[in-house]
Amino acid sequence: MARLKKGLLNGFFGAIGNVEGYEQDGQYIIRSRRIQGSQPPSAKQLACREKMRITNQLLSRFSEFVKLGFAKTSKDRSFRAYNAAVAYQLTHAIIGSYPNYEIDYSKLRVAEGPINTDGLSPSVSLQSNTLLFSWTPATNYPDSTDHVMLLAYAPALKQAVYNLCGAKRRIGQEILELPETWQQQRIETYMAFRGEINRQYSNSIYLGSVFG
Repeated sequence: MARLKKGLLNGFFGAIGNVEGYEQDGQYIIRSRRIQGSQPPSAKQLACREKMRITNQLLSRFSEFVKLGFAKTSKDRSFRAYNAAVAYQLTHAIIGSYPNYEIDYSKLRVAEGPINTDGLSPSVSLQSNTLLFSWTPATNYPDSTDHVMLLAYAPALKQAVYNLCGAKRRIGQEILELPETWQQQRIETYMAFRGEINRQYSNSIYLGSVFG
């Protein structure tokens, strides 16, 4: 059964025969219904599904971060910010061969955009249950008003902590509190910047692993 919304030309929801309609990002989409095939999946399909499973499992731990970090990348395109993040990782951050895929955390990108980070000299250090992120302060407007975005991920625990709007770039440092349960864990760390004025983002920067 399908449901009309303001007439057929403005879209319908549900299925009519071999056609289905739905709404995504404010647009009405009509497509052929997906029919479950009777043939077993090919090796290529299985490999693709496994890559997708690993990627979604990872990004779901900090989906709020990548949805914000990829917001401008997906603008004016037919897919959402989260899907843009997934597409990037599938191409760049998944290594190995089926069924033994792994994540290359040094190639993981959690934000993407044109904000310049040349000369940033970023670093991170662990101090008790706190990560101290440092960078070269920006003194010129508008870069000086960019806000830092911080992400820490513990692979063994499959947990993430992050800050979506930290200190301004002119400050030169910010801290990220870690859970006490992260002691003696490997932690992957990332930094990016979001513009206060132009609402743009930088590409994320991988700062390496630290051990709690």
